[in-house]
Amino acid sequence: MSAAPTAPGVRLDQGAFLFAPTPHEVPTVKTRAHGSPDQGITLPLNMPEGTQEGIPATYGDGGLVVVPVTGRVSADDLKNPAKITPQGLRAGQASCYLAGVQLVLSVKIAASVAEGGKVYKQPDGTFSEAAGGVFVGWKVNGKLALRASQ
Repeated sequence: MSAAPTAPGVRLDQGAFLFAPTPHEVPTVKTRAHGSPDQGITLPLNMPEGTQEGIPATYGDGGLVVVPVTGRVSADDLKNPAKITPQGLRAGQASCYLAGVQLVLSVKIAASVAEGGKVYKQPDGTFSEAAGGVFVGWKVNGKLALRASQ
């Protein structure tokens, strides 16, 4: 009996085809089952104590769901030379994948919008927290995290 041909990334193992992960399928979060954070947006965000890598959390009061891809860095972590911390994070931050965000835009948002709060585009073209406009996203790091179309 001759061996069955296999395609790249596929091996014949006890009569079943098994697919080896391709680079874009390699998990970057321990709890990820499907989806690719490398095709989304990940930013450093100030997160509360107890934030855990891979466990969905909300950012601010606007209902933005984020998935931390690193643990939250503490001031003690930054002072400890034996502790390896993600580069560029400040105390209180974690790198977070922004679920449901397709773009982050630098537009002028009313100062009254809280960090993590909902942003609405008003009929006059301004961006504020007033629900009379169209919900377009959330304020994240002072910018507009534009929600994916629904």
